[in-house]
Amino acid sequence: MNADEFVAELENLIRARYAAICVTTFEEERCLLILRNIAGRLNKRVIIWTATKGLVLDGKNLDAKSVDFRTATLMAFELGREPSLFVWCDAHTYLKNQPVNARAFKELCQALRDGCPSNSLLISPVMDIPIELQKEVTVLDMPLPDMGEARRIVDTFVSGYVGHAELSIDNSQEAIESLSAAAVGLAQEEIENSLAKSLVKRRALSRNEVDLVLEEKKQIIRKAGILEYIPTEKFDLSKIGGLHNLKNWLEKRKGAFSQAARNFGVEYPRGVLLVGIPGCGKSLSAKCVASAWKMPLLKLDMGRIFSGIVGSSEANMRIALNLCETVAPAILWIDEIEKGLSGSDSGSSDGGASTRVFGTLLTWMQEKTNPVFIFATANNILNLPPELLRKGRFDEIFFVDLPSEEERGEIFSIMIKNCKRELDNFDIERLVAASGESEFGEGIRLTGSEIEAVVRDALLEAYYRKSVNPDVCDIITQDIVNEISKIVPLSKSRSSDIKHLREWAAENAVRASLSTISDGQRMEETSKSHVSEVSVGRNIDF
Repeated sequence: MNADEFVAELENLIRARYAAICVTTFEEERCLLILRNIAGRLNKRVIIWTATKGLVLDGKNLDAKSVDFRTATLMAFELGREPSLFVWCDAHTYLKNQPVNARAFKELCQALRDGCPSNSLLISPVMDIPIELQKEVTVLDMPLPDMGEARRIVDTFVSGYVGHAELSIDNSQEAIESLSAAAVGLAQEEIENSLAKSLVKRRALSRNEVDLVLEEKKQIIRKAGILEYIPTEKFDLSKIGGLHNLKNWLEKRKGAFSQAARNFGVEYPRGVLLVGIPGCGKSLSAKCVASAWKMPLLKLDMGRIFSGIVGSSEANMRIALNLCETVAPAILWIDEIEKGLSGSDSGSSDGGASTRVFGTLLTWMQEKTNPVFIFATANNILNLPPELLRKGRFDEIFFVDLPSEEERGEIFSIMIKNCKRELDNFDIERLVAASGESEFGEGIRLTGSEIEAVVRDALLEAYYRKSVNPDVCDIITQDIVNEISKIVPLSKSRSSDIKHLREWAAENAVRASLSTISDGQRMEETSKSHVSEVSVGRNIDF
């Protein structure tokens, strides 16, 4: 239900003379504004009750004694004879485990329903209705501002500062669209706070301030404590060496979250699954994509989902998925997804919690309509449930292989630049050769993380050498080669597993790059249809 549908449904309930309506929301002011607009159309007055002021009409306290909840309900009996909307703010604390108050409110609802042209509305951030009132109260969840409403909020805020001499304001359609897309999922006050923060901090409002809007979403994630917000400011797609097929695929989907794409008929991308050898850039890709798309990256940690309390694991999963939709558009990163779902088979000894959690996740993946892009990674192909791999869960499944000669050259260049060294001072071709099959043997190459490790260790050795003797040279190619000679590559210790993983990928995945089986023989890019039942020859567990 979007914002417009919510307003229409709320007005229908009021017109239909529903005696008690509970609106769950944190946005009390926004809800009151909506109610005032509806009351204006229906020629009803709005009477608001709070525990501090009692009953208030048009800004005036009707009676100081009405701060008492029961007294206020008795006054509402008489006031309700005139068409009114009684709005009870945070009244759930005065109804729960308060039988006298609950009974007084029930009698008020009955009186309003039997003849008074008025309605009662409970506004609260939680739905905590006593059992004796559950047949009296109709519950509505007020949605956060959708794209259209977020655009109106942003446009109104930005327009108020256009022409200010000391501020740089971009009120172009492109700027408003970028800020609005980032703001979707935030409450109105949170949107306005983030824009105000931008004015104070940067003296500007433009699409370059999207990161400050996303900071508000980061706060939401922190408060929940189930998902982890991953900072991505220091990442971009240029940080990924190789994986060109994957990067091109992701680049095409970057604009698919815009309103222009909706108008064109394009649906939101569902997600991608990366299966492959550890240390070859799967997790790095998630961070770089989130940065490139200007979306928050939310990491789902299955360890936080599962809990010792019966039934809480499923609730935690629902909370996590609802939170993803709240801050959407967003990227949900599920790292090593097979480990979190390893207990979802019938032989699990956890009382079926894993199976139920897995079922909740699968249903959500299939039916979600919000712009939440799933970025899942996996190493162990045998532990991937077949129902997870069928079409409709993910848009595509990619296989990440060991980096080829060209890709290793890119990775070495990136790592050396990260060390703030000039590439011209290094023999990249020699490093590529030393890290591949010409040095280790057929089928054995360093992974991206191993390349990062040898460059880091070489830099440390060079620093130690120079600290002992300041006259010696800086880090050189030979330092990195020396570190490479000390390492035992993963592709050597797990060569048999990697072979079976490639055989699986040839039938079930698209290659993330033009990576090769050997440095001298290029593998043909595969684009085969995924199958619902995956045949795996053996257990591969890195």
